[in-house]
Amino acid sequence: EPGSRPRTEGMPTTAPGSSIEPTRRITRSEPSSRSRTEGMPTTTPGSPIEPTRRITRSEASSRPRTEGMPTAIPVGTTSPTTTTNTLSDLVVGWLVVIAGPGRGAVLPLGYGVNDIGRGAGARLCLNFGDEAIVSENQAAIIYTMRSRRFYLQSAATGTWLDGHMIRESVELQGNETLQIGQTRLRFVPLCGPGFDWCADH
Repeated sequence: EPGSRPRTEGMPTTAPGSSIEPTRRITRSEPSSRSRTEGMPTTTPGSPIEPTRRITRSEASSRPRTEGMPTAIPVGTTSPTTTTNTLSDLVVGWLVVIAGPGRGAVLPLGYGVNDIGRGAGARLCLNFGDEAIVSENQAAIIYTMRSRRFYLQSAATGTWLDGHMIRESVELQGNETLQIGQTRLRFVPLCGPGFDWCADH
């Protein structure tokens, strides 16, 4: 009868005499029991496995930070020194050769007596080939910080100032023309009543 027949349609057939292996049920705990080895580094048998080192915050902070820090100056070196000019090195004016031998030469004037001559010992040396200039003490330009004034003093004949022969000390105002032999010079002051290097000292 249809209701009493066993339901064998769709079931797997077994050969006569063979034992039926019971169906294996895979539980949820089996997949989790498998070790996860994909993506892990492989080690050779017998080699020790070095544990991964974790750098803590204290280790990172203990390392000295040298990037961006100023370079230390080695012991024994000195910083650049600043040079201070003495009073005799400061320029208070100029004599400029505007005609004759040595044209274009500029002679700086300093504090005190600026003697003019052709010799090497003169403070204002006019050794440009003009034989009319004496070797020493042809004339002198004097400037003192107390008076803040320039004076021309002639010591030998043949010294002219703006067409007049100098026989005694004459005060210079600026831009005068001094002539000795074939050499003509223009006086250009820097210091004076309005400025002096020693004004703030």
